[in-house]
Amino acid sequence: MLHFTPLRLAVLAAGAALGAGTAHALETPDTGSEPMLLAQAEPVQLSRLVVKGQRFAPENSGFTANVLEQDTIRERHAGHIQELFREVPGMSVNGLGLGGVADNLVMRGFANGGHGGDIGMVIDGIPLNEAMSHADGYVDQNVIIPLEIEQMTVFKGPSSALYGNYNRGGTVAFESRKGGDYRELDLKTGSFGTVDLQGALGTPLGDGHEGNFAAQLYRSDGFREQSKTEQGTVAGRLGFQLGGGTTLAVSGRAHQGRWDSAGYITEEQNDSSGRRFDKDPRVQNDGGKKDFYTGRIDLSTPLSDDVSLLAYGYFTRQTFTRSFSRPVSATEWRQREEDYDRDVLGAGVSLNGLNAVAGHDLNWILGTEVVDESTRYHFRDGLDNRQDTALTTSGTLPYLDRDYGSKTFSVYGQAEWNLSPLFRPILGLRHDRMTGDCSAKPDEILGGTSCGDMPRYTHTSPKIGIRSAWSPMVETRVSYSEGFQLPPSDARYGPDGQALDPTVLRQIEAGLTLKPLDGLFIDTALFRIDTSNEVRSLGDGIYENFGKTRRQGIELDVSYAVTPRFDLSAALTWLDTKVLEHADTAIEGQAVPTVPRRTALLRGTYRFDNGWAADLALQRNSGYPVSPDGSKTLDGFTIADLTISYERKLWGQNQRFYLAINNLTNRDYSTNSFIMGGQQLYAPGAPRSFMVGVNLNL
Repeated sequence: MLHFTPLRLAVLAAGAALGAGTAHALETPDTGSEPMLLAQAEPVQLSRLVVKGQRFAPENSGFTANVLEQDTIRERHAGHIQELFREVPGMSVNGLGLGGVADNLVMRGFANGGHGGDIGMVIDGIPLNEAMSHADGYVDQNVIIPLEIEQMTVFKGPSSALYGNYNRGGTVAFESRKGGDYRELDLKTGSFGTVDLQGALGTPLGDGHEGNFAAQLYRSDGFREQSKTEQGTVAGRLGFQLGGGTTLAVSGRAHQGRWDSAGYITEEQNDSSGRRFDKDPRVQNDGGKKDFYTGRIDLSTPLSDDVSLLAYGYFTRQTFTRSFSRPVSATEWRQREEDYDRDVLGAGVSLNGLNAVAGHDLNWILGTEVVDESTRYHFRDGLDNRQDTALTTSGTLPYLDRDYGSKTFSVYGQAEWNLSPLFRPILGLRHDRMTGDCSAKPDEILGGTSCGDMPRYTHTSPKIGIRSAWSPMVETRVSYSEGFQLPPSDARYGPDGQALDPTVLRQIEAGLTLKPLDGLFIDTALFRIDTSNEVRSLGDGIYENFGKTRRQGIELDVSYAVTPRFDLSAALTWLDTKVLEHADTAIEGQAVPTVPRRTALLRGTYRFDNGWAADLALQRNSGYPVSPDGSKTLDGFTIADLTISYERKLWGQNQRFYLAINNLTNRDYSTNSFIMGGQQLYAPGAPRSFMVGVNLNL
């Protein structure tokens, strides 16, 4: 049954107040602030604390990174973080429509972000990717409250030395609000019984101390039958100045989600507009639940006027259960259930410095981090409405009950040398060492899946970039960076400890930033990412390194304040992907499945007199091949979203009232498609919906 009891809500609130959840502090990149010295004549403000990566502002970097600031995030009134990704060139969302199950995110031609491990994601320094939870690198963005975010930075490709595994397509780093004095509430309600309440509070606590808190309650009946979702999240942070420039931050996060799922629809349903939102009769009582808690403590102290020592530790405690019905042949559907019980401990230390070398500023960071992650994994198939059947435990189907362990040790360094406006080099190097183990319980039936000790994997990834400012209107950047991907879990946890090499990614890119007119900003990036040493199965549990893929494209980010009242913006992407080497030679030369060749978001905002405004966003997705040989495809779509708002002064603050109409023309479309059991399945997109809301500053 889907509901939040008062006890559960009280536990969530207590988790935030007591700091039982995620953190702030030493890990996330601050992408907008200018470099500064840690030790100053006046006390360091905790809200400007220089943490891991904050010295490397994207606008000064040789690597491409896109930033969404807090004002933009607030104006979008997003209920879920993934709604913001379409604002970023090179990113798109292949939605699954499965309640609290993470959607597929696409970045630079890698299509398994979120639901898989192609995109790294951190919130205030705590990594959200899961080493063994449904898919290697699975990451759930539902644990983040949109209203709490100060800024979102998207590092493109494996370019940042601060992050290792899961950053094939790139890394998304979220930074929550820190410091300040604010009380903000965003409440909206509308179609399908949807209610979304978000609140954020920032308050000085005296003597330089400060507190930041946020909460969200979300519920919706969904636009399909059996699609009810309820989620609650709270987050809190306390910051203290201990004297002598030393600062301490303690923070926490708690999330609880419960949902039902109508599953996917068949090709026949997809082609019938009157049945697209029906549940297939073979879908059982699918759904899931998730409980998620993190906590973190950060300490910063200056060692000199130019160097600071940063230390942190964090934990994650999580349970996640999901039931899912799907076809296993042309005539048979089965329900499976996956259950994950996950614990993570992480700690790190780094030195940040800003020194003059040869008379020019050198920003640098040198750090190390260890992460110990364990997951209890339970898998059952052939269920009858989540209950065991004869198939479940007879040995006919896999019945998995095992413990996975993963340990990572990382050393990283990055430096940016401001030699001249025409030559600002940035160098990075990261070394990762990973080990792990798997042990099966006595009652497990392997069903062809491997379970054993993981051999030690190591990889060193160089990064080099150069930024040049040719004039106040023209800047360029060029870069080369490497990354890696571990073999699939069945290959790396094999009983014979197969010593496969990681897949290697090599990215080259060039970028151009233009500011030719007041109010006009143009940024474009050209990139190529080659992957080699991919892993293929030879059957009977034997794998080898074999396979190459190329992804290349152009990203364009444009914003133009045409007049003080009228703004235009565009986020455009052109992608070309190709399989260069594959076990099946018929697939060589084909495009990578589920990657759209073109995506676009065009937005126009007009502000009328007396506080009224209208915002129209047009989203275009070209569609993509679904099958590896390109014989099955998903059609593209264009949808429009309209927001009408009214702002007025009330209680001395600007208050905003709004009406949002999504899918304005009520277009029939699907957000995702794939092949299962020899059938093409679809995830239908939502019909036209209406939401009314208010954003209050109190």
